[in-house]
Amino acid sequence: MKANAKRTLTPRAAVLATAAAVALIGSTTAATAFADDDGPAPQSSVQLSQKERHLDDTAKDRAQVKADKISQSEAAAKALKAVPGTATSAELDNADRNGSLIWEVDILGKDHKNHDVTIDAGNGKVLNQHTDRDDDAAQDAAETQALVKADKIGHGKATDKALKAVPGTVVSYGLDDNDRNGSAVWEVDVLGKDHKSHDVTVDAAGGKILNQHVDQDDKGDNDGDDD
Repeated sequence: MKANAKRTLTPRAAVLATAAAVALIGSTTAATAFADDDGPAPQSSVQLSQKERHLDDTAKDRAQVKADKISQSEAAAKALKAVPGTATSAELDNADRNGSLIWEVDILGKDHKNHDVTIDAGNGKVLNQHTDRDDDAAQDAAETQALVKADKIGHGKATDKALKAVPGTVVSYGLDDNDRNGSAVWEVDVLGKDHKSHDVTVDAAGGKILNQHVDQDDKGDNDGDDD
């Protein structure tokens, strides 16, 4: 919101006016951020405890996988029933404000727009769905369409390939472009049976495993709380 007044301000008045403007912009931004952050926090049938919400990434993955009641494939199927199209990413996560355990699924809809669908990780219920409406929505959708066009295996085969390489549980996957050559790849995160988080990169054209490694925060991690 820009001020249109043209009068000359004294130094003190200028400082006060600037502070007021910053406060106004800050409060407006905060309100907008809250409104745009998917609105009210989703209420899942499964919640993580306060302690579990503040664990490091791998320990949190273990807690989330233990509490999760539906697989990534079931979550994607529920999301695709709500919004027909192509699933391009999914992530098991918790809502920061109340600890609700959810699957966040991104779909390129048949309307050629990106959609976000929130699935209850306890019972598979659709908790929320909305179309991407930010300033770059059209460009993002075009980039997603290009990736989907280049993809030949889909999220199902990509996660199967990743699980064959690293037996365990898929906690997230996403269709992306390879930083080295721009080709389409699936980035799959797996909580392995060794209780460590593994990143697996799968070629979206042929299904070949291009790379796999253990997350850095797992090096030297002897946490066995979920054993």
